[in-house]
Amino acid sequence: MIKIKAIERKVGFSKTGKTLWYPAIHLHSDVKFDEFIDLVSDETTISSADIKAVFDRASKVLIRLLQDGKSVDCGDMGTFRPSITARSGSGVDAADKVNIDLVDKAKVIYTPRVKVKTALKGVRMERAERVLDVPYNSSGKKTEKPSPGDTAGGGDTAGGGDSHIGL
Repeated sequence: MIKIKAIERKVGFSKTGKTLWYPAIHLHSDVKFDEFIDLVSDETTISSADIKAVFDRASKVLIRLLQDGKSVDCGDMGTFRPSITARSGSGVDAADKVNIDLVDKAKVIYTPRVKVKTALKGVRMERAERVLDVPYNSSGKKTEKPSPGDTAGGGDTAGGGDSHIGL
């Protein structure tokens, strides 16, 4: 189940400062890599050490292939491909004037396959507990403080026991 929280965002690019409230996913815990490996191992007859070794080697190969300018198909997970962004205002008037100085940065684009892309279709959602629902503005700063006596999670240990409210 996915929990949602309220976040405040500026509307448009106006300097009036008008803001509206929108729903956002409340990420109450992360799954660490070792835990992910253990979960995958539990679903197979392969040891967690072997799965970790495969992920380690696969990431090295993926990086090498991306650095070689290749798109990499990772089956049901999706495709990874290299991409670049041009420097702002770097357009030139002739193709032969295009060079690497016009490139701002290189990045990786991940495109999930249908199975991953539609994984959340029809997933059940509910509003997060009030204690966890401290609104954040678009800058990521807290906009209100919890009342005295409130604890991060209100007894819910899903957040790993840290003191981040609303994260």
